[in-house]
Amino acid sequence: MKTVTIITPTYNRAELLKNLYQSLEQQNNKDFEWLIVDDGSTDCTQEVVEKIANKASFHIDYIWKENGGKHTALNVGIRTIHTELTMIVDSDDRLLPNAVDDICKTHRKYSNNGEIGVYSFLRCYSNGKPVVSLEAEEFVDSYVKYRIKENRPGDMAEVFKTPVLKEFPFPEFQGERFLSEDVVWIQIGLKYQYAFINKPIYQCEYLEGGLTANDKRMKFASPCGSMLRGKMLMSKECGIIQNLKGAIIYDCYKRNLTDACLDERLNLNLRNKTMCILCEPISFYYFARWRDNIK
Repeated sequence: MKTVTIITPTYNRAELLKNLYQSLEQQNNKDFEWLIVDDGSTDCTQEVVEKIANKASFHIDYIWKENGGKHTALNVGIRTIHTELTMIVDSDDRLLPNAVDDICKTHRKYSNNGEIGVYSFLRCYSNGKPVVSLEAEEFVDSYVKYRIKENRPGDMAEVFKTPVLKEFPFPEFQGERFLSEDVVWIQIGLKYQYAFINKPIYQCEYLEGGLTANDKRMKFASPCGSMLRGKMLMSKECGIIQNLKGAIIYDCYKRNLTDACLDERLNLNLRNKTMCILCEPISFYYFARWRDNIK
């Protein structure tokens, strides 16, 4: 069995998969397999994957499902993974040639440490500039403290111990097709430590029409998932600044709910309810501003 599964959720990105495939062929360590989860594509994704699989120097699995959003595709795929590690790589991105080798070297160092659940490497742009800067070459810390409470935003290249990722599936709400991934990253970070490695292994591009470009529109169309992100940011461990931000997010997207019956996963304790009440004027301002921006 290979050590790493690279999972790629995709929707109508057939041509871009070829670029990702080329970067996987260029890996100097082939201790991985590739799992593609097709979230109901209507283009030629399946045909492209079949052609790639026939010539690839590594194993490829393909799963088709009805369209439900990236997080639902990840849930379907992750349930099937049996390798020790899992890495999510989007269809419009690439891995650098050293990626799998660096992952395996890191895993040999930390595989027996049950407190560490995630290896967090750097992402970089096509010009080589890192998306996030780290202060040290390698260190172990709390994701919630280091990234959320101390406000160090930006995408990184996370590699998960597979049992950890399976322990925290992405929450799904009926009819919603978007969920911010940090809803799950915070849950994981409240239980497990992250090993941060100051080395780029992942090259990203934020394309027009992608999830990042349509962030606010997708969040308004998925209010429950957006409220859940606000609730997670209200965790005490995230710190008071992020707590207040979470209260604003929660109340803002609650205003966009069409169903009067609130999902029990979105219930708040007294402390968080109080914060939401205090933040109501600010959340109304952002609700109106963000809503107008997506019209």
